[in-house]
Amino acid sequence: MRAHHLIHVGIPLAVLGALLLGPAAASAGVKVDAGGIFTCAVKQDRTAVCWGSDSSGQASPPGGKFRNVSAGNAGACGVRPNDKVRCWGSDVFGQLSPPDARFRSVSAGGNHNCGVKRSGKVACWGQDTGGETDPPGARFRSVSAGLDHTCGVKRNDTVACWGSDGNGRSSPPGGSFSSVSAGESHTCGVKQSGKLRCWGSDLSNQSSAPGAPFRSVSAGSVHTCGVRDDGKPRCWGFDGNGRASPPAVKFRSLSAGTNHNCGVRRSGRVRCWGSNSSGQRDVPPSLS
Repeated sequence: MRAHHLIHVGIPLAVLGALLLGPAAASAGVKVDAGGIFTCAVKQDRTAVCWGSDSSGQASPPGGKFRNVSAGNAGACGVRPNDKVRCWGSDVFGQLSPPDARFRSVSAGGNHNCGVKRSGKVACWGQDTGGETDPPGARFRSVSAGLDHTCGVKRNDTVACWGSDGNGRSSPPGGSFSSVSAGESHTCGVKQSGKLRCWGSDLSNQSSAPGAPFRSVSAGSVHTCGVRDDGKPRCWGFDGNGRASPPAVKFRSLSAGTNHNCGVRRSGRVRCWGSNSSGQRDVPPSLS
């Protein structure tokens, strides 16, 4: 929420927001994204924080403010308030060199990243083994970078995918979608009706979506998680380290990583579950 020059001497703006609007409104800026074996988040003050493996500097975000961040395999990217993208972490395939353009959003994938520019066109950079950085010329509402494929929701609400099509991960069904999430070898999307559709590999039942209405979905490696209309989380697929066994609390949003997941509760507090091999589940005190 944009602050309309509201000044109240002696009370921090975040606290004042909680008093006037309640905890849900005051924490609306908290966002989290689970990556390979690390996690990144945007705090209420719009600074970024990451935790977990820092082998390539992926858990060491730059200072300054961000509108949103996305954690990939071994790198992350975020959109600054001036619409510029800043990336950090592994740069083996040029993942840290986004184009000089204004972006609405960005998504970090396996070894590539993609973003939706202000014009609605998608730009991608990094590794291009199977066309994952070659988006179509259409205009998009959102984009999601997976391991070696990418999908997005176009302005006409249909889904387009490009890159590797192993197991049909880049062959979306028709119909209108509100969101889409590209995982390791499968993809899932929320249709305008709230129903889920998944396609691609179903080796671990990660594409066997339940029938309840959902408000969001996130495809991980061999599992998937979503937030139902009532705010309750639901995960399915491989349950190694308990990654498909979410806590019995309500979430505003959640993100599925390689072998762990994290979500933002209505209070703005972050909760993670699944593997903790590199501390990717150890939420900083400022968010927990």
